Amino acid sequence: MKRGAYSTADIIGVYFDFFGTLIDSNYAVFNTWSRIAKRFGKEIEYDDPRIWEGMQKQWDEADKLDKSYMNFSQEDWDYLNSFVLDKMGVNTERTSEIISEEFNEHFLESYRLYPGSRETLAQIKAKNIKIGLHTHADRERCELKLKELQIFEFFEIFIHTQDYGYNKTHIEVYQIALDAMETDDPKKILHVGDNLDLDVKMAMKVGMTPVHFNLYNRPSLENVRNIKKLSEILEIL
Repeated sequence: MKRGAYSTADIIGVYFDFFGTLIDSNYAVFNTWSRIAKRFGKEIEYDDPRIWEGMQKQWDEADKLDKSYMNFSQEDWDYLNSFVLDKMGVNTERTSEIISEEFNEHFLESYRLYPGSRETLAQIKAKNIKIGLHTHADRERCELKLKELQIFEFFEIFIHTQDYGYNKTHIEVYQIALDAMETDDPKKILHVGDNLDLDVKMAMKVGMTPVHFNLYNRPSLENVRNIKKLSEILEIL
């Protein structure tokens, strides 16, 4: 099968990841790093190339750790965060404390939708296709943000991995998500996400049809459809 070659017949449901798929989490991350820099006396805006360069290095090094970021230790995070701090010229003590404080208290404030997200969800809903959310994000905080962004009403199914005692590295939570769609044919369910290991490979293990939201041309799989705009999903349905 060629890259992105799908049978589009009878797609009955679509699952979306939250961070990095519906939500422009890169903007949220960059904006938070800008706040961190300013707390250390560095006037660095969220779109400063130094943050981007540091994040790129962080991603490359994270891939070398060969494990899910949800399983990273504090030592792992200190190591990865050092690349962004170095690019921003922040070399001081208490960085771990400040980083944790900013991401815990202000990260959510920076959430914004990717362009076209709301319109794409509305068009999928108009086709009478079930829409689900599959995320490790906290249910209460996530639902508040979905309502604030005016997209909560599009979702029929909410799979928050923490509710079931799993995270997205566990196959069980993908089976739960599949069962919630009430179909005997997993291929009729699209699973859209930006993480190759969690949103693509894990979805494939239970037979769902993965769609890789791959805005930054990161490594993917040969037979998986890659998209850069959520509206491209409509070409599959």
